[in-house]
Amino acid sequence: MPNELAASTSPYLRAHADNPVDWRMWSQEPLAEAARRDVPLLISIGYSTCHWCHVMAHESFEDEAIATLMNARFVPIKIDREELPDIDSYYMNALQAMTGQGGWPMTIFATPTGSPFYAGSYFPPAPRGNLPAFTQVLTAVSQTWTDRRPEVDQMTKRMDRGLAEMADAVTSALPAEAAAELLSADELDSAAAALLDSYDPAWGGFGAAPKFPPMMNVLQLLAAFVRLGGTASAKEDGSDATAVKLAEGAGASTNGSADGLNNRTADESETHPVERARSEGRLGWLGADGHLSGELALDCLIAVRSTLARIASGGMRDQVRGGIARYSVDRQWFVPHFEKMLYDNALYLRAVTAWAKVERALDPASKWLALAEREIADTANFLISDLSTEDGLIAALDADSLNSAGVAEEEGAAYVFTPEEFAEAGQAGLLGLVDSPAGAELSGQVVAAVRIIDWLGMEDVPFDAAHPAPWDIADTRRQREVLDEIRARRAQPARDEKIITEWNSLGVTALAEAALYMGAGAEDPRGVDGAQSSRAVDGVAGDSSGAEGIAETESWGRTALRFWTAMRARFIGAVDDGTGEDGAGGEVTGDGGAADPNGDGAADFDIRRSFTGGKAGPGRGGLADWAQFITAGITVRQLRGGAASVPVEFLTGTIARMLDLFTAGEPDEVLEVVDSLGDGIIDVKSADPVDNTVPSGRSAAAEAVLLLAELGVEAGGADRGTGAAGNGSAGDDVAESGGVEPVTTGRLLEVRDRLLGVYRALAGQAPRGCGHALWQAERALGPVRVATRETELRNAAAQHPSVTLLTDSTGVPGPDGDEVDVPAGTAIVCRGTQCSLPVGTVAELTALLDG
Repeated sequence: MPNELAASTSPYLRAHADNPVDWRMWSQEPLAEAARRDVPLLISIGYSTCHWCHVMAHESFEDEAIATLMNARFVPIKIDREELPDIDSYYMNALQAMTGQGGWPMTIFATPTGSPFYAGSYFPPAPRGNLPAFTQVLTAVSQTWTDRRPEVDQMTKRMDRGLAEMADAVTSALPAEAAAELLSADELDSAAAALLDSYDPAWGGFGAAPKFPPMMNVLQLLAAFVRLGGTASAKEDGSDATAVKLAEGAGASTNGSADGLNNRTADESETHPVERARSEGRLGWLGADGHLSGELALDCLIAVRSTLARIASGGMRDQVRGGIARYSVDRQWFVPHFEKMLYDNALYLRAVTAWAKVERALDPASKWLALAEREIADTANFLISDLSTEDGLIAALDADSLNSAGVAEEEGAAYVFTPEEFAEAGQAGLLGLVDSPAGAELSGQVVAAVRIIDWLGMEDVPFDAAHPAPWDIADTRRQREVLDEIRARRAQPARDEKIITEWNSLGVTALAEAALYMGAGAEDPRGVDGAQSSRAVDGVAGDSSGAEGIAETESWGRTALRFWTAMRARFIGAVDDGTGEDGAGGEVTGDGGAADPNGDGAADFDIRRSFTGGKAGPGRGGLADWAQFITAGITVRQLRGGAASVPVEFLTGTIARMLDLFTAGEPDEVLEVVDSLGDGIIDVKSADPVDNTVPSGRSAAAEAVLLLAELGVEAGGADRGTGAAGNGSAGDDVAESGGVEPVTTGRLLEVRDRLLGVYRALAGQAPRGCGHALWQAERALGPVRVATRETELRNAAAQHPSVTLLTDSTGVPGPDGDEVDVPAGTAIVCRGTQCSLPVGTVAELTALLDG
């Protein structure tokens, strides 16, 4: 008979439902049972794409004798770390404190109150090397619990005290005044230089193998390159004729420059390194060999180009269907660990979209831009085709699947090819098999496209309509089609169909940013006159795909809007019954949603960590879930047709509740931030500012606060044309409904600075651990927003690397106190409270943005 995991929302837990182990889910009940029986808890933590989790399950948890021992002497609890990241983090800290290392599966032995006293990772069924047998561990822990209880009590007291002290170790290291100020341009330069010290010039990326995709650091370097004048160095400064200071408000944002309109750091009389490389004919191939130049601006670009090109051409990138795997086993990005995680692909899409903006500004006809846009298209399409359901993006695809004999699961079995299989696709195209020692244990070889690197570095190889990119030739397209057909006949990796709010929101943001870059909107293009003809300003590499390509990019924006509104509906109770409707069978509307007649989102609003099939998972949303949901909403709102579905008032009320739930501290104190709300079982709330596989809660919150401050929360015209009131009152209602202080733009700017200031302690010493935070710090020095309703101008702004936010209105009061209007057919560029005069052409707008 199945254990209680059969009712779980986690596919990972449900996979253990038929184990002979009497698994319990995390709650007060199994802890009470352990206290009643006077036995320890055995807490096993893993996730669906964890290879060694599956190995231990097959070896031990399916074994009747081992299960009998577990059931008799412990209360076994199974946890999906992705559903309960705060519990996972707490016990991971314990594991690392006890053993000096961490990993999954995590095996924790704890008292009936949840206090850990022994921990490990994978244990084999029989002794292996230095690892004891799992049965030996079970017996020894049980005997210690029975015979040496005072020692266990002492251990748990020490661990409880140590884990509590770890919770705020980093954030308490700085005085309040240092933690409340933004990082300066000099500090950000030092952080970029420190990061480049660990750059691998031969193969891109940072550090040694295994290599993880460093997308947050890539975004940091791209922003540093723009701030250092890299994209504006060779362009005329047209800002002087049109810039005018309209107003200065109390608490206005500082811009990191004296006049608020120019963020360049180099002396204007000096030749910029980028312009010098251009004049010497080096800019087109710079980065193909990966070697740094010794000049910071150029080195930021070189490291980005080399890293992304190596990933895009390697085996970690799925050359057949798009998307990237979790990490590369080797230094060369050739052989991956094959699971595909939503967060990796969302961050990759954000990074390559930002990269495309930079390359477009440098040279709209370059090979580098073509590669960036290839990565945008393939990754966005992969997210929709392979990592989505009707109403969201799923967590992951497994690394393992049944082998060709159908008798055992093997890592990479769905993805690798024998030379005989690959021969069916032909050898004339770009793709080829990688012969790497790192893949020796695989049942086939990994497909890569390594000749892309050669193509990028060959100055004498033209790139134009008559000489397409190597991935666009017929032979390569045929290779992809044939290999895809072969893969489709195989057993497919399992899908973890949890919709995790944080990761789903990251994916929504990425899709929306890609759609914005390509000039797509959130509406059905069949209902928008001229949408297709003005999809891009200067011609995007994907234009050659014609109507099919246009429909493809439009689908990214529509999908992003649909997935975000589905999340919002869940959080206001609209689909809690799993039907996709509210309790009365109503539909979600664009101005507030079902069961929310006031349209302010206040009715029963609470963010959950995850949903599966419309059913909420066990965890409440943490800071990262709230922050990424808000950022996704702000990004979707920028899509053509998106503003009506994402009222500013709703965003304002939601961020007010987020700050109330997860932050505390007076303006003259260090801002206290917690990552989770706790569950009443484990009292310690983590507060880890370090960016890991995803942005930390703190740095994710910084992005949400930064963007909403740019959007403005008091401006009377913020929702003009959308049917929303636009006066902030509904946002106040959302906040006040929970006794929460409403936010103002001034407060958001203050919180932004206090969230980011704490990274001063990490920026120079550990920049690889705070890439997302440093990216936000770069953006906060000189945020730029463009207000326009003109499609051509909007598309030009969306493709410019300096633009932080697109909006319909300036958010700035004029001399008469009313918001500065944007005349029809024009755009206005604002930096803080300083805005330009209206401009009506792409050339004028570009000159302002380059200024």
